[in-house]
Amino acid sequence: MKRTTAFLLVLGAAVLGLVTLAAWYVGFYQPAGGSVGGMMGQMMGGSGGLAQAMPWQVWAGFLVLAVVAVTGLIGLGYFIAYPEIRTAPQATPPAAAAAPKEGPPMSWAVLMRTSKPEEKRVLEVLAAHQGNYLQKFVVKEAGLSKLKTHRVVSRLAERGVVNVERSGNTNQVTLAPWVMMDAKSDLGS
Repeated sequence: MKRTTAFLLVLGAAVLGLVTLAAWYVGFYQPAGGSVGGMMGQMMGGSGGLAQAMPWQVWAGFLVLAVVAVTGLIGLGYFIAYPEIRTAPQATPPAAAAAPKEGPPMSWAVLMRTSKPEEKRVLEVLAAHQGNYLQKFVVKEAGLSKLKTHRVVSRLAERGVVNVERSGNTNQVTLAPWVMMDAKSDLGS
């Protein structure tokens, strides 16, 4: 069941409960048959009998239903305001996420020609360090900001050009084996 539907059901049940409880209290518990005129007469000091104090169970019922109604409203508002969280992303199995992607049969020269300038800088830094380097040092040597370097490395990882592993408070960025072999042969290393 969708979350928005669940919050709508909770909200509807709470509002229905509040209305039912209020109708019961006004209709059966107040003197003069629970009429609004009788209640107004009591508030204004008129005759019509003394109203009995509302028992604690009725107060507790009102309070619980009010909290449930507010929760339903907040939840519904949250899922309407932020629709991107309506559907959870599909989780990939850990084995598939950890397995490096096979890259296309492409040479280092073709990769460098087809890459964007920022990607070229990152690839050149990695190639200069035998294809394995910490991302925080790639930031410094490539002359890019941390955010730009992260985005470039992420794009390269999606394409299967680099592999990224968490290493302390940074990432260990490694050229994919197929890229490293071509880089060594093309660069003459």
